[in-house]
Amino acid sequence: MMNSLLSRNVVELLDLPNEIILAIMNKVKPQALLLSSIIGIGNNRLELLVFDKCHSIDVTSDYSGSPHRTLITRFFFNVMPRICNSIQSLIINLAHICYLDHITKLIDDNSLSNFIHLKIMTGRLYDNTGTRYTSYYYDNEFHHYPLFSTVPQLFYLNDLLAEKLVLFIHCSPFMRSIVSFEYDHDCALSVPSSDKGLFFTQSPHLTHVSITLRQFHDCVCLLNQLGSQLHSFSVSIVHVRLDENNSISQLTSIFCPNLKYLTMTIYRNILHYEQCILPLLQRLSNVEHLTLLLTVSVKGSGPDHFIDGFDLERDIILYMPQLRQLNFHIRSILRQAPHIESDTICQSFVKYEQSIDCALDYFNNKYGQCQIYSLPFIGNRLDFISNRFPLFDVKNRFSNVTILLLFDDVKSFETVFFERISRALPRLQTLEVINQLEQEEKIKTTINIIEFHHLSLLILHDIHVNYAEQFLCQSRLPCLVELIIRDDALSTIIDQNQQQAKDNCSKVETLQIVEPWIEPTNVHLNFFPCLHSKIVDQS
Repeated sequence: MMNSLLSRNVVELLDLPNEIILAIMNKVKPQALLLSSIIGIGNNRLELLVFDKCHSIDVTSDYSGSPHRTLITRFFFNVMPRICNSIQSLIINLAHICYLDHITKLIDDNSLSNFIHLKIMTGRLYDNTGTRYTSYYYDNEFHHYPLFSTVPQLFYLNDLLAEKLVLFIHCSPFMRSIVSFEYDHDCALSVPSSDKGLFFTQSPHLTHVSITLRQFHDCVCLLNQLGSQLHSFSVSIVHVRLDENNSISQLTSIFCPNLKYLTMTIYRNILHYEQCILPLLQRLSNVEHLTLLLTVSVKGSGPDHFIDGFDLERDIILYMPQLRQLNFHIRSILRQAPHIESDTICQSFVKYEQSIDCALDYFNNKYGQCQIYSLPFIGNRLDFISNRFPLFDVKNRFSNVTILLLFDDVKSFETVFFERISRALPRLQTLEVINQLEQEEKIKTTINIIEFHHLSLLILHDIHVNYAEQFLCQSRLPCLVELIIRDDALSTIIDQNQQQAKDNCSKVETLQIVEPWIEPTNVHLNFFPCLHSKIVDQS
């Protein structure tokens, strides 16, 4: 009787109308799992429905220890060759390039005629959990330079992987029809010089590029190679400095008459702004939409004053007569900076038909900085923010910030400051604290625990031990998977043996101990169980 009732209440998937089946399909993530589960099973109705889901494919959630690895492999070997003519956009990890090479042997030249967008990520995911990581390589080379940004930790491919990637870009049929190409913004590439062949040698239709490059010279080479075919260019550059590659002389040959959209991001301090960046921008005279996210340093031969509206007008805007929109966040740094008022900087923007704001700060290390930014704020990071920065306002203008570097050598950061940050920056994922000053208001209780809901990377290198206690003992960090911390501060936390600290460290998969740099011992491993299992699994 019971079995009869149950059978009457069971609804088969194929009994449902197409609208409900499609709604169910939309909930299956990643999409490749859905395609691998339906295409090829012999049900024509489901296949017809799922073919509508083939236009845009993202398989970047794949990692070596994934429980779905078999289905992902089936997708590349059995499913993708059947749906290539439907795919318009593909987002893959670098490790998937070998699969694409295999697919090209199974399809004809016309199978990729609709394929127009390719994005390649490096796939920096932990083997066991698939959690994305950022700080596996912690760049300490510039860490002690005044007001010098190093977060996030940009990295470079080893020679073997770089060679495979360049070979794919040069030779793969997947590159022939693309209009748009994107590459992982956290991984910096080098562009071969023109005498070694074009970087995008097989991509005559390519008009949109988003990429991170190692050197300013790479940017000059790429612009010269793409020339008139380029319509939109988003570039991050790691190092901007004069070099021996004759970059300056090659600037004059840049000709990009169809380039209308330009985004330039350089968060690591620019050492030669007037010699490199300005001449480059002045060559791109047809740009209509310009976004600048820059840090300009006093080191090298930079300007002798904080960059303001007059500088932007004289050095950039006058050279772009077609410019319709300018968004910017520019942080300029000076040693022995003269004290000026923020109103003076703001007055330099009176001719601009948009809202702007600025923040000036002066530190005991004899450096000053000025941050000018258009509104609404367009960046996702803030560097060297002190107690005096107007971070908190009723409009929550910085609510989209995900990366924050706090620095102050004038005043300590107190608990109330961090409480306000947790509310003002709800999307914060990466945080570095630089402050050697002892907190004035000691925390005696754990009643008001501060929670950073999405913080995954915490850097506590140049700190007073109070800040390690603040974050690991007096805060809730449910998503923390990467921790960089000085040895004495970590030893204090472990000796205190507080449950909140244990909870915060329970998911950490990358631990880097600095000052001095040491490998984790058994004492550390007992406090970081996920780190311990990761090490054991890899041994």
